[in-house]
Amino acid sequence: MTLLQLIQQACREMALGVPAAVVSSQDPQVVQMYALLNRFGGDLCRQDDWRRLDREHILVTVAQTISTTMTLGSSVLTVPSTAGLSENWGIDGTGIQPFAQIVSIDSPTQVTINMPALETGTFDLNFAQVQYPLPSDWKKQIPQTEWDRTNRWPLLGPQSAQGWQSFKSGIVYAGPRERFRLLGNTIALNPPPPNGIVLAWEYISNAFVIAADGTMKSSFTADDDTCVFDDSLMVQGLIMAFKQAKGLDVSFELSRFNGLLEQCKAQDRSAAKLSLSPADISILLTTQNIPDGSWRF
Repeated sequence: MTLLQLIQQACREMALGVPAAVVSSQDPQVVQMYALLNRFGGDLCRQDDWRRLDREHILVTVAQTISTTMTLGSSVLTVPSTAGLSENWGIDGTGIQPFAQIVSIDSPTQVTINMPALETGTFDLNFAQVQYPLPSDWKKQIPQTEWDRTNRWPLLGPQSAQGWQSFKSGIVYAGPRERFRLLGNTIALNPPPPNGIVLAWEYISNAFVIAADGTMKSSFTADDDTCVFDDSLMVQGLIMAFKQAKGLDVSFELSRFNGLLEQCKAQDRSAAKLSLSPADISILLTTQNIPDGSWRF
């Protein structure tokens, strides 16, 4: 069903006037139902790890070696060009303290980092992006799907705030494995990864709406928009939300909605075949799996 059809169906079931349009409507009741349906769809995204909202994100790390001039005790570094650099970049190498990160781009040739330099001179330093924005439609992470595909091993994490600070402040602060933490709207990595490392993970998208041209988006914006969720679930959820907003009893609607929600969750994915009498089965030749007969070996 389209947005218009969903609201029309809900209105018919509640014996209300059926609108001819939704997005352009000035009817306060239709405007309210439009807002409630958008909010309901967004809330539904976090109800489960919906298969239909499961997305894979591929990330390729960016790093470069830059000749850098520093002064002992100063946080200001001079480089040939700051093009491409940002506050999401970290730095390591001679004269740089662990977990040093850019805090500002001061000029086309100057940056300020969060800790003072330990030496004076010009050195080739590793500049690497250590914080990458999450996908624009990111709703929540699917745990334990984060992998370094270049090196064929899982990323270590997600690190807690306590673990991250312990790692940053401890004696051993680096290793061959990348650690990660979700920080703000970014995924933070350490140690600073080399250029070209392919990372991947899965997440639940907030884009539950499908535009007429197939584009995915996070809310209804046109009458002919459809959505990834079951039509009956959306209609029932809208009816429940509308009655709640009016201060009416929704005991029956809530019971029916919960039943539909559990059915939709169950039908959203496949399931393994389970045995009522599981047993260990040997794959070797034994008297248990060779038929009687005159066998010669």
